Parts: sequence; structure tokens; C-alpha cells
Amino acid sequence: MPDFVQNTYHDFPVAVKVYIENRSNSRVALTPQNIIVRLPKFMPEHEQQKRLIAHLDWARETIRKKGLYQKYHKKTADYHLKTIEIYQQQFQIKVLEIKTGRNRLSYKGNGNIEFYLLDSLDEKSKINAIQIYLSKFTTKFFLNKITTETHRLNELYFQENIKEVKLSYTTSKWGSCSSKQKIVFSTKLLLLPPKVIEYVIVHELAHLKEMNHSQKFWEWVISAMPDYKKWDKWLSKHGNEYDF
Repeated sequence: MPDFVQNTYHDFPVAVKVYIENRSNSRVALTPQNIIVRLPKFMPEHEQQKRLIAHLDWARETIRKKGLYQKYHKKTADYHLKTIEIYQQQFQIKVLEIKTGRNRLSYKGNGNIEFYLLDSLDEKSKINAIQIYLSKFTTKFFLNKITTETHRLNELYFQENIKEVKLSYTTSKWGSCSSKQKIVFSTKLLLLPPKVIEYVIVHELAHLKEMNHSQKFWEWVISAMPDYKKWDKWLSKHGNEYDF
């Protein structure tokens, strides 16, 4: 079992976990919930510290450049009277605090989304509630539309059988396609520009032809979207800036 060194770094938006292991090299990984550093057990302590500092410097700069972990910086006040665009439709958010009852989202079809949150909750719990409710709202409101668009692009370019299209609040992937012909999109995909959404749909549809990223797979993508590289580059550069 690796030795775990408790996080003592407080200038990161998520916890830093350092593991001392039987390994020949060191590495760092940025996961949705943690920053994980792995160091060789038999490396001299001063060299371990040097590697750790270098990895954390890299992590800090990568987080800054890519705008990672934005949701950990959000406050409830950031949502109040905010306008959010979901699948090219605008909604205005209101956040109201309540003394009793339960957290809930209210939408009456007028473009106004109202959140009722218990004021006894801490800030992190309020943000989590808002994000989860917005994701559920997006699924309910837009699943039929994204399903229709997926089938439209499939008929145009791929003519494959699609068993199911789903929306799910995932933070690690924009979309996925299974061998059972089920396609799942992240609800936060619907926050992105139309052409980027189209690219992700095309990308997952191409997996119905090739369940890999081979040359043949990319040929299918190109046949449907010749300028896909433009949108793939945009997604890599700006995708982390988007979340509920």
C-alpha cells in the first residue's frame, strides 16, 4: 500500500493528495475532485520535495490557464439574477432563501428559473443543489430536442441504428457512445455554442461506425464535418469554462 501524505496545501480549489509509492517516476494528475501527486518511495526526501513543488507549480499554472475547477469558486450570489443560455435559449435565474421546507427549482414557462434554498445550508451545498437542479431541468426541457438533432445528423451522415439518447450531468466527458448503440451527452454540453454541440454529436455518432479513434473513425467525422478541427480545438481550449 502507498503511503499517503495529508494535504497541507490550501491555495488550491480542491484537495491535494500526495502518495509515496513503489514506482520509478513521479507524476501528477488533475481529477474532477482532487489533485493527485505520486512520488517514488526510494527517492531521497529532498528530491521528493523538489518534484512535489514542480508538480504543484505545473498544476497551479494549468488550473489558471484552463480555468479548471470553476465551480469551486462560485457563490450563491453569482447565480442571482444571472442569465444563462441553454441550447440557444435564455433563462434568468433567481435565488430565494427559505427558512423551512425543501430545496426546489420552480419554472413556469416564462424564462424565469427560481431556486428556493434553505438558508441553513452552507455555501457549497447551495451551489451543488443549484447545479444538480439545473442539470435535471436541462434534461427535462431539452432531451427531446437534443435527441431530435442527434437523429437528424445521424440520418444525414451515418444512417446507423440508435437505441437511446440520454443526458447526464457528467464532468469528465462531453459525450459517450456504447457498443449497445446508446449515446449519452453531458447536460453541460448544452451550454456550448451550436457548432461545438454539433461537433460533439457528430463525434459520438462516428463511434457507431468505429468504436475507436482510428483513421477510419476520423474519416467519418470529416465526411460529416470537414472543419471539425476548429471546433475540437475550441472545445479543448474553452470547454472547461462552461458549467452550471
